[in-house]
Amino acid sequence: MAVNEPAPPRRPRPSRRAAVAARIPRGYSPALHLAAPTALGALVLAAAAWLLDAVEAVELLAVPATLLLAFAFEWWAHRSVLHRRAPLLGVLCERHEREHHLAFTADDMALRSARELWLVLTPPYSALLVLALLLPLAAGAALLLSRDAALLGLATAMAFFVGYEWLHLAYHLPAESPVYRVPGLARLREHHRRHHDPRLMKRWNFNVTVPVFDIVHGTRWSPPPRTGA
Repeated sequence: MAVNEPAPPRRPRPSRRAAVAARIPRGYSPALHLAAPTALGALVLAAAAWLLDAVEAVELLAVPATLLLAFAFEWWAHRSVLHRRAPLLGVLCERHEREHHLAFTADDMALRSARELWLVLTPPYSALLVLALLLPLAAGAALLLSRDAALLGLATAMAFFVGYEWLHLAYHLPAESPVYRVPGLARLREHHRRHHDPRLMKRWNFNVTVPVFDIVHGTRWSPPPRTGA
């Protein structure tokens, strides 16, 4: 009579987050990933400041104008590219929804290791790509407006990109992190945390930095206030 041998124990399936984290390249350097765009942004700011010459008051309007355009682009790109499969850009949606949103959920936002910066920051080449896109725009602005206005716009756009990276990183730090002593930062994190709810991510809270165009377009979501019994 054959004796049935016990089946070998099943290996537990890795969590979705662990499965996503397993795709991070072995030689990945979190410090370099964060330092490189920051250094490039600082270099562009320093170069623009050095090249400025006799800035007129009206040219200073390039700073708020560029910021407004940056908030608008951030909202549009997050909504229409990162959460919708646009032609030729589907890989960006795939990376965002199948990696970033799977790894970080509304009730589990915090980084567990520095290596998970790979899942928070934009791809390592992004800063160079952003600069390559901005330079011809700045050249056009110099022809249409003025050289100093173009330099101010270029510097503001790069500062926005670096600020985006650092703010997004801050939102994925533990809730008890001392960075949340910075006024307003906890509220911005909460705005972004709600976006990480799968039920909300395709419709609400697309601005990552400041929810300017979420307010403009009516896509800013917050829970209704509780009413007393």
